[in-house]
Amino acid sequence: MIAKPILHLLSAIYVCLTACSGALILSASVTSQAQTRDDNGKAPLHIEVQDAEGALITSSPTLPASSKSALASLVFDREYQPGDRIVFSGPQRLAVGVDETISECLIYKPGNSQEKIIYEIPYGREEAQTGSAYSPESFAGKSHRITLRTLTKQETTSYRNLALNPCDLRQPSEQAPQFYPHASSNSVSRSLFDFEARNAIDGVTQNGHHGVWPYQSWGPQLRADIWWKVDFGRAVELDKVRLMIRADFPHDSYWKNLDIEFSDGSRVPLQISSSAAFQDFSFPRRKVSWLRIVNVVPEDPTKWCALIEIEAWGT
Repeated sequence: MIAKPILHLLSAIYVCLTACSGALILSASVTSQAQTRDDNGKAPLHIEVQDAEGALITSSPTLPASSKSALASLVFDREYQPGDRIVFSGPQRLAVGVDETISECLIYKPGNSQEKIIYEIPYGREEAQTGSAYSPESFAGKSHRITLRTLTKQETTSYRNLALNPCDLRQPSEQAPQFYPHASSNSVSRSLFDFEARNAIDGVTQNGHHGVWPYQSWGPQLRADIWWKVDFGRAVELDKVRLMIRADFPHDSYWKNLDIEFSDGSRVPLQISSSAAFQDFSFPRRKVSWLRIVNVVPEDPTKWCALIEIEAWGT
């Protein structure tokens, strides 16, 4: 038999363990809920500028993203150097201003609130250099202003061009994009930045020539198996695509036929004209996470074909 003092001691230990276990469970639950809230839009906003080695150059104050008027802003005086980068922290849905000459980018960041976006400053003006697809005034000079804010409810629910992203970056195919929308392709003429996939979602629509800004385009090689893709990073609902061909005639031809392939397995065949204006194509609304251009048929297979801009409209 166990003595009464020992029974009392064992009973006290059991009560303590039960209470402590409950506290641990409650603590884990609170942490999990806090993380969920962060991922849903409460993660703090923060901007840093780093050099090529990752050393901090300057940073903004950290702001809570809970306020509807929350705007992180970083103003500083320094000429950008090769390898400099902007590092953004915040919730999944963000409006990013990387430079005052580039439209604010409405982006989606996958993963949790702890993951950061690293945006390397486009540098150089020659065809083979990143900066050739941007205005010569972009990222130039000594004075810069960078902004970061959460999206408004209207921005997250309104009918708009969901492919637009002037901040999109060329990404190695083996790496997952840091943020969306993101454009990619299996063909870029001579691997030049002027013909990168991202140029077709940057919002610049000068299409009477080809080459460096403002005539950057998605310009693939003369191949029959090419494709171009825009990935939204999450499910969206689309009912319209708008295309603008590059119309640098007679240097260019154009694709007279192509298919729009969707992530749900469906396809919409399109017939394209030689018009330099936007060409609109509506279809029954569908829920998808990406779309691709495939099965392109050129009017003249001996000439270059390219697209200046591709828009995907929906919510």
